[in-house]
Amino acid sequence: MRLERPLRSALEEAFTKGIKSAAQNWTTMAALLAAMAGLVVIYYLWPPGAAILSWYAAWQHAGGIVRTGLAAGFAGGILSELSLVCLRDRGRFNGAHFENMAFRFAVFFLSGMIVSVFYDYQAVWFGNGTSWRVLLPKVLVDQFIFSVFWSTTYQTLTFRWQTLRYSVPRLWSELDGNFVIKRMLPVLVTNWMFWIPGVTLVYAMPLRLQMPLSIFATAMWSILLAGLAKPTGTPDTDMVPGPILTPHDPLADLAK
Repeated sequence: MRLERPLRSALEEAFTKGIKSAAQNWTTMAALLAAMAGLVVIYYLWPPGAAILSWYAAWQHAGGIVRTGLAAGFAGGILSELSLVCLRDRGRFNGAHFENMAFRFAVFFLSGMIVSVFYDYQAVWFGNGTSWRVLLPKVLVDQFIFSVFWSTTYQTLTFRWQTLRYSVPRLWSELDGNFVIKRMLPVLVTNWMFWIPGVTLVYAMPLRLQMPLSIFATAMWSILLAGLAKPTGTPDTDMVPGPILTPHDPLADLAK
């Protein structure tokens, strides 16, 4: 596979693009990480709050993997699009919104179920608890194996497929080294900037609360981003990635 540019130059550009994207979204990322940290503090230091969080975790767990997928689909698909309709498009709902909502719901439904199973296996492999002997291997496996070979690949391919109007032949024709370096690598680097501290907070929670905290991050990112989004029809300037991939967030623009 021939690259459009020398490998070193292409890698430097991809890493620079990903780091720049994270830097330009640092306030939103910091606010979301602070909110996640707040929930961790509430769980460990405020018994009434811990009781509420545990009740929700038990309810979600009782529904099995399907309920977890539905919650992830709602946060990443329905809530994110409704936030855009209300905050960006002033309540004007059209066919494109419906398409994006349905597509994202399916994407996050499947992803949510797979991530839930992955968290379960992480607990089997490395145990539970808040010591670094538990947290460090979980974070490393999550960010440098699972995210590299599944999360980033899945997100980039699915949203690029949507951009190409669901054409498998057109998507297949783009899958080469340039696709990996120009599209996937900047997304991965930006995700690392948010999700390395993010999953550290997730894994600091008990197993049943890990997936709810991850879904909470998806929901909050969608709402925060919708508040910052430009009105429909406003020309894009330098849109940049955010930590969670949705078709209307800046990170999705990198996947396109």
